[in-house]
Amino acid sequence: MKTVAFTTLGCRVNQYDTDAMKGLFLQKNYKAVDFDEVADIYVINTCSVTNMGEKKSRQLIRKAKRQNNDAYIIVTGCYAQLAPDAIAAIEGVNLVIGTNNRAKIVELVEQLETTEKQINAVRNIMEESNFEEMPLFGNESDKARAFMKIQEGCNNYCSFCIIPYTRGKLKSRKIDDIVSEAKRLVAHGFHEIVLTGIHLGNYGVELPGRPTLADVVKALLEIPELHRIRFGSIESVEVSDELIELMATNKRVCSHLHLPLQAGSDHILKLMRRHYTLQEYKDLIKDLRNRIPDLSITTDIIAGFPQESDEDFEETLRTIRELGFTHIHAFPYSIREGTPAATMPDQVPEAVKKTRIALLNNLSQSGYEAYAKSRIGKAGDILIEKEEDGYYIGLTNEYIHGKYKSNGKHSIGDVVGGTIVGLDGEFVIIE
Repeated sequence: MKTVAFTTLGCRVNQYDTDAMKGLFLQKNYKAVDFDEVADIYVINTCSVTNMGEKKSRQLIRKAKRQNNDAYIIVTGCYAQLAPDAIAAIEGVNLVIGTNNRAKIVELVEQLETTEKQINAVRNIMEESNFEEMPLFGNESDKARAFMKIQEGCNNYCSFCIIPYTRGKLKSRKIDDIVSEAKRLVAHGFHEIVLTGIHLGNYGVELPGRPTLADVVKALLEIPELHRIRFGSIESVEVSDELIELMATNKRVCSHLHLPLQAGSDHILKLMRRHYTLQEYKDLIKDLRNRIPDLSITTDIIAGFPQESDEDFEETLRTIRELGFTHIHAFPYSIREGTPAATMPDQVPEAVKKTRIALLNNLSQSGYEAYAKSRIGKAGDILIEKEEDGYYIGLTNEYIHGKYKSNGKHSIGDVVGGTIVGLDGEFVIIE
């Protein structure tokens, strides 16, 4: 039995793609092993959001080559889509696939075995208009949560972002296909599904009848065995009133939203080509918290965007303190060649970015602790993901870490709950 090893850089969409490709190999009787082990085939799913992602991608290619000089090395993902020739030139790379055509990955690997010639299967992503069906096959049944991609591509073209160039235009999955996969995942023991996409809030705008993300949720709620539905990142301007109402009235739709802010300054938001003002974002948060009082809100912030002054950054800090995020994914601005921001004047020095990231991380930690403490005395539950040191461990509905005393009566995927009675580090204790 031939062995195949996978590693993934970047976002949850990439993780979904990796899981789906793994399933394709398992269906053909390959054996999946850890990436640190010697394998016959290595699949590296790359990221191109930052320079660091590309650097790590190259390091992983070289690592695979060292581990087994005779292995087939397959490189896929955003970096592969963006720079296929550069990747093909790296010693040891046998197959390059971008962000499409991956449903044929096993077929292409077997083609390698007969031709012994390098294959570049990257196509012009801008010419792709249909969602590539590459469903999961339940090969991760030891887990309780499954990420399910329902949308691909983005039409926003923010000035800092390379993703529209690596993922192409909007492509949405049909609701019938989403429901079919959800039922299969539930049958394999997954009890929470996280809906993901590159531009998730714009789901369905190009499909006949223009179905919405709310329509997807309503269809999934018809699956009684599905305990939780969670969302990946959603643009604030695309959180519809219907979606808010579903969250407010159905506990199976998790009380958590990840709403990228990126900057708390209108000056910087305009330079970023974001499609909202700071006040519009604040108004949405106020409305959400009025209608869903326990809602947990997490966000993304870019530090050191070109022309971000000390005053701009201070305004971002004030905005964060005002809005009280549960978590902040803070990352330094990284120049992406081919994007408008790459040639903007007044690029911020790396040392300044580093200082700003540290401040953002401190605010993130204090925001998490404040939200967790606010939950004490309230009802809470966790979806069990593992058992450790006498506790069931998992994420709460609101996306904070929780612990429940093990009693031997439950297993991975069960939901257990009670009252949140205290904190133990990052964990809320539920009894």
